[in-house]
Amino acid sequence: MNGRMCGYTLAATFAGFVILSMPARAQSAFSEQIARLMQAQKNAPPRPVEPANVFAPAGSPADARNALTKRIALYEVAKDFAAAEAELTDALAREPRDASLRAERGYFYLRQNRYGDALDDFLAGSRMEPGNARFRYAAGRVQAARGYYSAAIVFYDEAIRLNPRDAGSFLARAEARIHLDMPFQAVADYDRAIAIGLARAGDRYFAYLGRGYLALVRGDHVAAIDDFDRALEVDPESVNALLWRGYARERAGRNDLALDDYERAVTVDPKDRVARVSLQRLRSN
Repeated sequence: MNGRMCGYTLAATFAGFVILSMPARAQSAFSEQIARLMQAQKNAPPRPVEPANVFAPAGSPADARNALTKRIALYEVAKDFAAAEAELTDALAREPRDASLRAERGYFYLRQNRYGDALDDFLAGSRMEPGNARFRYAAGRVQAARGYYSAAIVFYDEAIRLNPRDAGSFLARAEARIHLDMPFQAVADYDRAIAIGLARAGDRYFAYLGRGYLALVRGDHVAAIDDFDRALEVDPESVNALLWRGYARERAGRNDLALDDYERAVTVDPKDRVARVSLQRLRSN
């Protein structure tokens, strides 16, 4: 069996791993703040949550926006989504021409899987700021979340036209192209994103993981191993990267190193069936 066929057999065996784990990258600073605040609240000791009383708006617009951000995060942690939506909608009623508020509410709707509402807000924001690429990018994220990858690419193309130095748009378009079985175009997007530079560790991880996956599919085991090495520098406990690097090492004739990867994968997630089967198979050879 040639390398190309082996690659596609691998893709079928590990179907969906990269696809399901690709990032929904949020370019909105508000959205990223929300994610951090929500995680902090989840890790904090349980206590009664009364967001409106905990963070009252302060004097300056920046203070008011920061207070809004914190309240929305607390409402979402408390699963009081109606209150979070009401806060954002009230803020928009008071400042209807504030495009950033459109983005904030759009990302809130996206987190709630309310795709139609999210898309409406992102498109409204794009009309307010037609030169701002983030709204096209965000609209693409909505379409990707729906599984409409061709439609997502249309928005990513427009975001890249408006801001050709935004590596995240190339990364997102690569993800969509993997879904649409466009591996060569996806590789070009990963290469471009990496060349521009990815400041966020999570973006670097997914760029190298995705590009490594495509190298593995086409049978380029040396390139795949190199990219998985880089992904594992970011996340040493990535089961996907360990499994795929293990398989690439097997195909390259390094069963000793492959065995080490499978053992690490099982240590990270003892319940992962593919990791356990891979380890047992290699040990029995």
